[in-house]
Amino acid sequence: MNAYELSKLLIDEYSAKILTYARDKPRSVQDMCQRLDIPVTLGYRRVNTLLSEGLLSCEGRALTQRGKWTKLYVSQVRRAQIFFDDGKVRLKFEFKTGQVRWSDDWEAAPAV
Repeated sequence: MNAYELSKLLIDEYSAKILTYARDKPRSVQDMCQRLDIPVTLGYRRVNTLLSEGLLSCEGRALTQRGKWTKLYVSQVRRAQIFFDDGKVRLKFEFKTGQVRWSDDWEAAPAV
């Protein structure tokens, strides 16, 4: 994903809500969609995109009230910043692990 695509993902209403809501505690997609008023289909799409970019991770499973297992997700982002630097968009991500990653590195390296 290039810097423009990452910036669109980061400022997307649903992505921002998911990353914020799952910041401190692992959450299921169903919980996020219900609490954040996100359509379920879009919730799953955003979670999958955030997972593939390393901004969200699966932190286990929980049993639902219906007796089915569901995955729990937690945000890996501590801080994200968007810069307009010398005519181009750049993003800086600080992860909970302490790692710092710039959008310039995104295409060259696999997701965290």
